[in-house]
Amino acid sequence: MTTVGNGGHSAIDAALGFYYQSLYGLLSIVKATEDDAMVCLERLDDVEIILNGRSLLVQLKHSLSKKPAAVSLASVALWKTIRAWIDVLPKVSLDDMRFQLVTVAPLLPGSALAPLLDEMASRTGLLKLLEVEAQRVMNEHSVAKMNSKTPLPHIERLPGCSAYLNLPSATREKLLSRVTICPAANDINKIQRDITTALTNFPPDQREAISQRLMEWWDLQIVYSFCGKRERFIARLEVQQRLLEMAGELARDELLADFQFEIPPDDHSPPSMIATQLQLVNCTKSEIRSAQREEWKARSQRHKWMTERADMAVRIHRYDKYLAQEWGDRHEPMAEQHQSSPEDIKRAAGLEIFRWSFSQAHQEIDPFAKNWSASYYVRGTYQVLAVEKTVGWHPNFATLLKGST
Repeated sequence: MTTVGNGGHSAIDAALGFYYQSLYGLLSIVKATEDDAMVCLERLDDVEIILNGRSLLVQLKHSLSKKPAAVSLASVALWKTIRAWIDVLPKVSLDDMRFQLVTVAPLLPGSALAPLLDEMASRTGLLKLLEVEAQRVMNEHSVAKMNSKTPLPHIERLPGCSAYLNLPSATREKLLSRVTICPAANDINKIQRDITTALTNFPPDQREAISQRLMEWWDLQIVYSFCGKRERFIARLEVQQRLLEMAGELARDELLADFQFEIPPDDHSPPSMIATQLQLVNCTKSEIRSAQREEWKARSQRHKWMTERADMAVRIHRYDKYLAQEWGDRHEPMAEQHQSSPEDIKRAAGLEIFRWSFSQAHQEIDPFAKNWSASYYVRGTYQVLAVEKTVGWHPNFATLLKGST
């Protein structure tokens, strides 16, 4: 795997390059139609794909450059790929193998490598051109070495050119007949979208969620395959089975409003900060009681979700931040506007913010989940956040409540 970034080779480039291999393997298996399709990383090549009993060895050349240099007869990537394939020949039966170079770099119109775009196109002319280029590289390197020139030319291409020239002509022809090239491939930023798009057996509104879960599962399987915790090859049927399970999990992800018709128990003691915050803006006693009730419902719902599902803590925290943001978009301008207002005006303005959070917010902002419609979660969560003093109603609540618990 070769990866080149704007700053040259680096640990980040290498990490992105390997992850690109992983995602390319996943995309290949998702798009495969053969029942026996399997994928393996870092065995005989960057990615090894088995289709109909035949292996396709894929060399990947990745770059995040906006305009990567076109691949050509003189490309280092091409000759390194040829060297890698020649090295693997003693380990395989050439009759059962195919080879592919996948690169984000383009192929210029009229390129000598154009025959490799079509598996059935003649390679006769290309065979000769490769031989001529390899011989030129070898000759120029030898002359420079004899004349003690430094640096020596073609150092990176030399091993591939030498290996190519040392192959018997019949083997060269047979190898090249099994080689194809896929230029202008999507880089790592786009291949994730390609995986989502390839999930055509699932409703469009579910594909993004399914692809995210699938990539997380796939990452773990790749690690396990390297650690010996599973087979090296990952089969299409295994991926399909996991996709069906994920689709079922999403279908079951309908959240129930467990506390819609519940009331706090008789011995419930609401947090005192609820009333403290609301009294700052002259809320009525009935409004305070309603806020305390909804806070109990929301807190109980949050506890139930987090107890039953490990993923809910992150979702709840993310939604809390979203609610605080929506509150801030209303409270901050109000606080600025009434910075010098009389206290009764400040209280009235704060009361409007509270009443928005209780009566309107659940209708105006995105729900916690697609199927969620119960109002108590937004109403009550704003009270949970008010208890924590993350949000408040009075324009100066933070100052007024400093030191309060």
